[in-house]
Amino acid sequence: MNNSHQQYIDLYEAHRDLIERHSCEALNAHRAEAARLLAAQGLPDRGTERYKYTDAAAAFEPDFGLNLQRIVPQIDPYKAFGCRVSGLATSLLYVVNDVPFGLSPTSAPLPEGVVVESLAQAAVSHPDLLRRYYNQAACTDRDFATGHDGVTLLNTLLAQDGVLVYLPEGTELKAPVQVVHVSAAATACMSVRRVLVVAEKGAHGAILLCDHAEQAHSYLTTQVVEVFAAEGAEVELYSMEESHAQNTRFATLYAELQAHSRLSYDGVTLTGGTTRNRMDIRLRGEGAQTELFGAIVADGAQRVDNNILVEHLAPQCTSDMLFKCVLNGESQGAFAGKVYVAPGAQQTASQQTNANLCASPTARAYSQPMLEIYADDVKCNHGSTIGKLDETALFYLQQRGIPRREACLLLQHAFVNEVLRHVGIEPLYERLTHLVDLRFRGELGRCRTCGGCGAKR
Repeated sequence: MNNSHQQYIDLYEAHRDLIERHSCEALNAHRAEAARLLAAQGLPDRGTERYKYTDAAAAFEPDFGLNLQRIVPQIDPYKAFGCRVSGLATSLLYVVNDVPFGLSPTSAPLPEGVVVESLAQAAVSHPDLLRRYYNQAACTDRDFATGHDGVTLLNTLLAQDGVLVYLPEGTELKAPVQVVHVSAAATACMSVRRVLVVAEKGAHGAILLCDHAEQAHSYLTTQVVEVFAAEGAEVELYSMEESHAQNTRFATLYAELQAHSRLSYDGVTLTGGTTRNRMDIRLRGEGAQTELFGAIVADGAQRVDNNILVEHLAPQCTSDMLFKCVLNGESQGAFAGKVYVAPGAQQTASQQTNANLCASPTARAYSQPMLEIYADDVKCNHGSTIGKLDETALFYLQQRGIPRREACLLLQHAFVNEVLRHVGIEPLYERLTHLVDLRFRGELGRCRTCGGCGAKR
């Protein structure tokens, strides 16, 4: 076993009082158990099935600094950074490294009863919510025998704050909640982030998670998002990453869906170094449904790894996965998606598709769609493709006067757009389409007016 996890356990034991003093009871209550489990199993390396394409133990071996003192960055993120979607009003909250700031004064108003605040604030104003939901999806005994995730255990051990989004029963958000995470420090550092989303019965809302990093230093991020959707609730979750080649990001999503609830996820990875997205979705109630869509554009030495588990634990549930990856340079993309259908989960419907386009001869794609079914009345399909640009299509476009480079860009954009068109917010779809186009043209990151979004408005 790689011992890179031991430095974090030692850090926790040496500074336990400091860590707990700068956090709250709801988070502190889970640290000792996380430390015990992490000590027993360590951080996953490539010998761990769900980490065969990403060595987490090696990624966490360097000694990155941590903000245990909870020093607030001396910066006004609402003036220093810009992450706006033209034509879209949002309730905007920034998290710099792992320190949440308050809602922007220009945010769209929230409906009565909706809560968007830091976990530290929620520990005072809504302690019952944190006690009931925090860490309940991320580190409980598994219905499916996958064990505990070492990176999530590390996050639980060291997280001192985070963000709560709470939608009371019957609430409908008129404007999305936007949480912008920015890595910006005077030295290389590690950020430990949590986001807790609770949608009560019949609630409906959209949440946009943005991730940016300043170019000055290397950053290591572990982020855990927990989503709870009660009966009939609907949660739309959008995620966009635009960082840099020295950035390493482990993002994990856990979701618990009750009867007739729905979770849709649309994730776009534009730039970065090493990105690992893990999703564990549990369909617990009859008629629950989830749609998971991902678009990845990578080049250089970029690495993007998507690992997904959807558990159908009740009858008449549906799931749909579509992940598409365009790889240039020496980049690598990996997809491992598993659908598990429990005994008794009859009339399950599941579709799983992964398509990869290797636009350069040195790019590499790995695809592993899987099904594990213990019910006999189901409709489950999966498929994957790995290919290169269609020379016939390129020739067709060139014959109509389109230069070869432009033809390549058009084909790559059309390939990714099958994912983007599932974005249910029109201004966000238009924005992402524009950013993807800039990304393919090598123009992303040349912004003069926006420190965060990396593209002209």
